[in-house]
Amino acid sequence: MHAVLHATLLQFPPLPSKPIKKGQSGYRSLIHAAMAAVLHEATEELQNPAPGRFTHHGMRSAEEVVRIAAKDFMHTPGLSVEQRYIHTDLFDALNIVSSLMYEGAKGVGHLILVDPENDAVDFMVKFAEPVTFREPRWVRKVLQMATTGVGIIADSQHIYGLGQLKVSHDSSAQDAFTVTFIDHYHWVLRCGNQGLLRCHYAVPKLPQEPFDKAAFLANYVRLFPQSSQENGLHLWNLLLAQIRQEHGSMIVVAEDAASEARRLSKQGTSIVPTLLSESLLRSVSGIDGTILLDPSGVCHAIGIILDGEATDQCTPSRGSRYNSGVRYVQASNHRRFAIVVSDDRTVDIIPGLRRLVSRTRIEQHVAGLEAATLDNYHDSRNWLDDHRFYVNAEQCARINRAIERLDALPKEVGLIYLGTERFEVHPEMNESYLTD
Repeated sequence: MHAVLHATLLQFPPLPSKPIKKGQSGYRSLIHAAMAAVLHEATEELQNPAPGRFTHHGMRSAEEVVRIAAKDFMHTPGLSVEQRYIHTDLFDALNIVSSLMYEGAKGVGHLILVDPENDAVDFMVKFAEPVTFREPRWVRKVLQMATTGVGIIADSQHIYGLGQLKVSHDSSAQDAFTVTFIDHYHWVLRCGNQGLLRCHYAVPKLPQEPFDKAAFLANYVRLFPQSSQENGLHLWNLLLAQIRQEHGSMIVVAEDAASEARRLSKQGTSIVPTLLSESLLRSVSGIDGTILLDPSGVCHAIGIILDGEATDQCTPSRGSRYNSGVRYVQASNHRRFAIVVSDDRTVDIIPGLRRLVSRTRIEQHVAGLEAATLDNYHDSRNWLDDHRFYVNAEQCARINRAIERLDALPKEVGLIYLGTERFEVHPEMNESYLTD
């Protein structure tokens, strides 16, 4: 568990520790706030007369816990920048503001959470009377006045005007935070350049879903067995170049790229096959449509409008670029792979990345659960529960028999026994996800 937490905090670094005000403290990250919420939930359960007996009715869902954590974490900016912080529900207030349209336009701009008396604030306009966050429509109207390079100057309760932080401001002081409204119902909290929380349609998330380089390369070779490690590295570098751009784009890698470029020639521009370099990517990704590559990274078409029927994985909460990528990748028996960078800076890889897993290790844990007692079943049970995707039909049957055996064993009074949902074969699982 410690290793997993350490790896997660490396992916999403928390705010550096700093002296806290007497009697008040914030959380260093959404992860820390979530851990505190889980521990609070567990503490409440342990205070019940029969802890653990009715958890399936009383315990909050993971989504509820994360939302509580986000609301708690949003106290951190107020505690950091205000001399006398009064607890406010800044999380809900920002969601309401980001959801509102102004004369048909979505709110795009940024808000600087800072003490208005801070010397780092450079006001362009200072309001005679501060605007309260309790009037979200008025706050949304103020956001409409914030243009490029100008933000709303506010603390967790009031808006004081329009302005910006001076270039000399040192973000390591943690005395100013920025909320960037990047799309309808979508905002990101940052301290300096460090992303801390992203919220989309009131669903809080970590600032950017991580992509593991090893998993990316392993999945690329798994999807395209004829490709080389160098081909995968080339696509990885193109992914990084896509993310650095200021606009959205989509790259599709297809084993049938040559024939698809001909078929879709009237829905884009076919080109003489050319290796897609980072400089060429920057040039051609500025136009609408998709860049079509073969597994070796050779580009066959640009500006392609993709086709394909809607699937269960399409969702109205995501943009047209993402949904068209899902439809196209799933529309054929040919192997395809899409890298989608949306205008709101969300990055998706379709199909989603999964680590490759050792056959031997799966079998070891299945056998371990079959031989387990109530004293030592936890390790194998937890590992298999986390790797459900990789288990085949024969192993599912063995695991389920082991679970039934453990469920039937007599339990001592006071023993905490974790029930396990029965295993089923995942429809997307195939042998290419397994090693050795």
